[in-house]
Amino acid sequence: MRTAPVVLRARRARERQLVSQIERRVALRELDINWHMNQARYLQVMELGRVDWFLRSGAEAQLRRQGVKTVVAEQRVVYRRELKLGTSYLIDTRALGVEGRLLRVQSALLVGDRVHALNDTMMIFIGAAGVLKPAEVGPVCEGLTTTPLAVEGWRVVTR
Repeated sequence: MRTAPVVLRARRARERQLVSQIERRVALRELDINWHMNQARYLQVMELGRVDWFLRSGAEAQLRRQGVKTVVAEQRVVYRRELKLGTSYLIDTRALGVEGRLLRVQSALLVGDRVHALNDTMMIFIGAAGVLKPAEVGPVCEGLTTTPLAVEGWRVVTR
């Protein structure tokens, strides 16, 4: 049920956006025994960011036209700071580039300019004949990538 509102808002977006930004607040149901957002919830909300990016960027329509689907092949998350009950945060998600046959999608959980968690997800592509070869992935992802979020010392910097 948490995905449906994200999908509806993303589908109503009028302009294509290569960066997804979703504002959220830490809810009671997301807390662990230490009263911080549970580490599994970080991954769940980052998945919401990827769904939003997938729709807003046009990736979903572009891949569907080409008969290609994506699957998470690998994830790495760095938990930098805790998120406490009621904290407002932003999920910033963007595709950074193609690495071989994988697309690197990055999500950051931000409170102001402070990075609380950073996730790199590697997406693999599956077509009618199976997993796409590296030479096939670049054309499939054309126009979907953008610049990384500028982070120094676990803070977002403006350039």
